[in-house]
Amino acid sequence: MEKQDKVLTEIFKVTGRYILEGGRAPSLSGDETQVKAIRDAMNASRRLYEALCSSSANLDTITEMVHARQVAAIEFKRVIGREWRY
Repeated sequence: MEKQDKVLTEIFKVTGRYILEGGRAPSLSGDETQVKAIRDAMNASRRLYEALCSSSANLDTITEMVHARQVAAIEFKRVIGREWRY
């Protein structure tokens, strides 16, 4: 497994915990463009998950968050070259 694959595997593991368990966003370092793409995708996925779990979220809110998550996933793929899993 090449180094980038190992790093992405770890990022996806950390992201899963961040989305499901909450807490502070993980610390990321490296190329600014890549860090921003990763952080934006993580946060969009977490916000969508939280909205889906909320009894007060309405369809318009969920639709907005799905769109934001899709935009973040597209940017992640453009910058990183891999599909966003979440």
